[in-house]
Amino acid sequence: MARLYEYQGKQLLADVGLAVPEGQVASSPEQAFDIARRLARPVVIKSQVWTTGRFKAGGIKFAETPQQAKETAKALLGSRIKGFLVEKVLVEQQLELAKEFYIGMIVDASHKVRSPVIMLSTEGGVDVESVSEKNIARRPVNIFDGLSLDDALDMVRSLDIREAWQQGLAKAMVSLYTVFRRYDARSAEINPLVVTKDGRIMAADCRISIDDSSTSRHPELGIEVPRESDTAPTTMDKIGWRIEAEDYRGSSFFAQMATETGSGGYIGYHAIGGGGALLAADMLVRQGLKLANYAETSGNPPASKVYRTAKLVLSQPGLEGYCLLGAVMASQDQWHHALGLVKAFREMLQGRPGFPVLVLIAGNKEAEALNILREGLSDMNLQVELFGRQYIHKLDFVAHRMKELVTAYQATGHHGAGPIETPVKKAYTQRYDFRTGSVLIDEKQCRGCKSLACVKACSLYGGYLYRVRGGKAVLGIPRDDVPRACTECLACEYECRMRGQRSLNIALPMGDDDGNLAG
Repeated sequence: MARLYEYQGKQLLADVGLAVPEGQVASSPEQAFDIARRLARPVVIKSQVWTTGRFKAGGIKFAETPQQAKETAKALLGSRIKGFLVEKVLVEQQLELAKEFYIGMIVDASHKVRSPVIMLSTEGGVDVESVSEKNIARRPVNIFDGLSLDDALDMVRSLDIREAWQQGLAKAMVSLYTVFRRYDARSAEINPLVVTKDGRIMAADCRISIDDSSTSRHPELGIEVPRESDTAPTTMDKIGWRIEAEDYRGSSFFAQMATETGSGGYIGYHAIGGGGALLAADMLVRQGLKLANYAETSGNPPASKVYRTAKLVLSQPGLEGYCLLGAVMASQDQWHHALGLVKAFREMLQGRPGFPVLVLIAGNKEAEALNILREGLSDMNLQVELFGRQYIHKLDFVAHRMKELVTAYQATGHHGAGPIETPVKKAYTQRYDFRTGSVLIDEKQCRGCKSLACVKACSLYGGYLYRVRGGKAVLGIPRDDVPRACTECLACEYECRMRGQRSLNIALPMGDDDGNLAG
C-alpha cells in the first residue's frame, strides 16, 4: 500500500467538507516561522513521516510563539523519527479538546466479509486494539450502496455518545468513506477525530494508504513509489518502480534495504517467486550475508525487464556478490531471465575480476537458460556458479556456496569496488525503436556475416522482425510495426555477439528523465 503523509490526507478530507485544523506544511525553519506568525496563535509542529507513535518518539512538539515554532522546526527537520528522515513538518493551530474519537476504514478480504468495514470508537488517541468492544461499532459497507448518513447515525447511536455530537460524527464518517472510495484506499483512519471545546468536530490526525494498483489513477497524489515501507523511498527505489510502472509484462520489484553498502559483506539479491524468494533470502542472512536490496522478477517478464532489474541491483556501490535464487519450479520461460542477466553482467561487471555470481534457475527452458549463462559469461573473469532444479530444496547448501564465494572475493582485496559500466559503442547506421528501447545495427559490421544469427534468434523467440534478402538480414516488417512486434527477448543481440559479427546492440535506457541510471 502507498501511504500518504498526514498533510496530504487532511487535504483530501477538507476537500469533502470535513474540518481540519488550520495550518500549512513547512520544509524550513523560516517557513515554519511565517506560518505560525500568520496563524497568530499557539501551534503544534508535527513531523511528516510514515509512522505512528510520533508524539512518544519526539516527532510532535508544541510552540507558543513564531520564534519557538522556528526553533522547534529547526530541531525536527533533518532528524529521524523511528528511522524516517524528517523533511517536512506540518505547522497547525493547537486545539482545545472536549472529546476524542476514532473512526477508521479497512478492506476486510476474509471470505465472510469481502467488503470495506467502517469502525467508530468512543476512545480516540490510543490504539483501537486496546479499546473495549463495548465502545466500538463496526459495519460492513456495500460498495454499490455506499455509506449513507442514516447508516452512520445508526452506528453513532449504538454507542454512548452525546446527542449534540451525533450528527457531526455521522457526517465525519460519511466524509471518511467518500475519501476512502474516491481514492481507492486500502485503509483510512482519523485518530483522533476530536470535538473541540467550542463544539467543532475536526480531524486532528489521519492516516491513509492507497491501493498500489490504483496509484496510476491518481497522479494528483504525487506517489513516487506505491508501496508501504518502513523507510522513505530512495532514488534507486524510485528507479525500480519506474521499471515496473512503464512495463506491464510480468512484474519487477526492487527495494533498497541498505543505502550504505561499503562496510563489507553486502550482496545484491535478486529472486524469482515470492514465497520461495523470502525463504531463500532468509537462508542467505543465516550465512551472515547482508542483503543490500530485495529484487524480484516474476510472472514471465521479458528479458529487457529482467536486465533492467539486474542492472539496478548491480549498480549499488560496494557489492561483494550477486545472487539470483529462483527457488521455485517456475512456469515462465527461464531463458528470458538468462538473456537479461547476461546483458546486465556484461555491461556492469567487466571491471570486476573475480566478482561472485551465483544463479539458481528452475522451470521451463531451464537447461537452455543455464547454457545461455554458461556460454554468455565464459569469457568473463568472474566467479560464476549455476544451479538447476535439483537444488531448489537444498537452499542451505546454495546459500553456503554464496558465502564461500564472497569470502574468497574479499580475500582478493577487491572489497568495496564499485560497478564499472561498459560503454556502448555509438557507430550504428540503423535504429529500430520498440516499446522501451531500440535495436541499433552497424550495417558495415554486418557485411560478410554467414550465420545470420539475429534472424534465426528473432524467429525462434517469436519476434519475426528480420528477414533474409540478398544474403543479408533486413527488417522484414514496416518500421511502424516494430514497437508492437518486438518481444524484447534480447536474443538477437546475444546470438549476434556469440555467433555473428557483434554488430547489433539493444539500447535500454533506464533511470532518470535523461535515461541514465542514477545510483
